[in-house]
Amino acid sequence: MIMESNVLKTLKKAIEDRRCLAVRYRGQQGVRVIEPHVAYTNDAGEFVVDCYQIRGFSASGRRPPFWKRLRLKHIVAVSVLKQVFEPRLLEGFSAKKPRYRRGLLAIVETDKPSFMYSPQALREMGPFLPEDMRKYH
Repeated sequence: MIMESNVLKTLKKAIEDRRCLAVRYRGQQGVRVIEPHVAYTNDAGEFVVDCYQIRGFSASGRRPPFWKRLRLKHIVAVSVLKQVFEPRLLEGFSAKKPRYRRGLLAIVETDKPSFMYSPQALREMGPFLPEDMRKYH
């Protein structure tokens, strides 16, 4: 059994929670800020992530925003940010792309309702008081 890397675990959780990530690629000094949409195994058997880069470094000098495919083996550092995102449907994201069928690891839910707070923040806040228990002044 292959142990799942910390980068992959972090990536999958960020996709599930729709959280932006700051990533550093091997051999590059700059940080990229991405919205990870899907993690899967490509035809070469590598773990990759299709993401929408919204800020940060680009080796080609291209200015964000743009779609980017990153290979996990080249990611040397990853941090989960507080910023949440909406799936980029208008920018071309589709969960039905054929390349996602083989080796799918995680994919952003496009039919999930949006909230101002992340799922983790909602859990930490706890349940809301029922209407009849609230006191109004």
